[in-house]
Amino acid sequence: MAAFLMMTGAVVTGASAAEPTQSAGVSTGEQTILDCTPDANVDSCWRAGVVAEKRGDAQAALAAYEASCSAGFQVGGCYEAGKIYFLNVALRDYEAAQERMERVCGSDDVGIGPYACKYLGIIYRNGLTGEPRIDRAFAELSRACFLHNPAPFIDGDGCKILADSIPNADEMGVDEEIWQPEYIAYLAFAMGCSDDMPALCGRALEIHSRAVAQLARWLGRCAEDVEAVGFAGQCEDLSRAASVADYDQRQAFRRRLVSMYHRATEFAG
Repeated sequence: MAAFLMMTGAVVTGASAAEPTQSAGVSTGEQTILDCTPDANVDSCWRAGVVAEKRGDAQAALAAYEASCSAGFQVGGCYEAGKIYFLNVALRDYEAAQERMERVCGSDDVGIGPYACKYLGIIYRNGLTGEPRIDRAFAELSRACFLHNPAPFIDGDGCKILADSIPNADEMGVDEEIWQPEYIAYLAFAMGCSDDMPALCGRALEIHSRAVAQLARWLGRCAEDVEAVGFAGQCEDLSRAASVADYDQRQAFRRRLVSMYHRATEFAG
C-alpha cells in the first residue's frame, strides 16, 4: 500500500507544502478576460503565459494562464495553470490544480486531455485534496492511458503510473477470482510502450515472463481476449507489436488494446 501511495517525481505528498495561493496575483476580472483574444488554436493570454514562463516569472505566467482558462477559448490555459498549481512549490495549491485538471480531463481535447487525467489520478491516489480515493484514481489513470478519447491518443507516462498503481480486488470491491491486477498492468505497460517508451515494453515483457513461469491464471484470459479483439498474434506479442512505427497500424493496435482493457476491467464498476 505504501508503494501505491508514493508520488512520482519530486511532488510532495499529503497536505500542500505551502499555503494555498489560488489568488496569488491571479487576475481573472472582466477586463483581463476581455483582453484575451483568439489566436490560431490558442489565445493571446495563453501565449503571454508561455512568454512569462520562458523568462522565469511563474506568477505572471499563472495570471495569464488563469485569464486564458476563464476566457474559455480553449483549455490549454486551464492545463498550464493546473500544472503550476501542482508543481510549483511557491504557488502550490492542489485543490486549484484538481479543479483545473478536471476541466481539461473532461474536455474533448485529445492532445492534453489524457495528461490532465494523469494529474487527477495522482491527486486522488495520493490524497492530495482529502482522503485517498483509490477507485477514483484508477478511473482517472485509466482515462489517461486508455479511455479519454476514441482515437485513442494517450499519455504514456500515465500508463506507467496506472500499471504501477493497480488496486487489488478488495480495494475495488471485486471478486479476486475475476480481478487480475497483473493482467491489467500488462495491458497498461503495453499501451504505454506504444507511446515510444521502450522501457515500458520491457516492463510488459517482464510481467508476461513471470506469469508464464508461475502459470498465472490470467494468461488464459489474455489468450481469449486477444482472439476476441482480432489481434494477429498471441498474448506475449502485445508488447512487441506496441512499438510499431506506422501511425495507422499503431492506432489500430491501440484500439484493440482498449477493447482488451474494457474486457479485463468490466467488473470495475
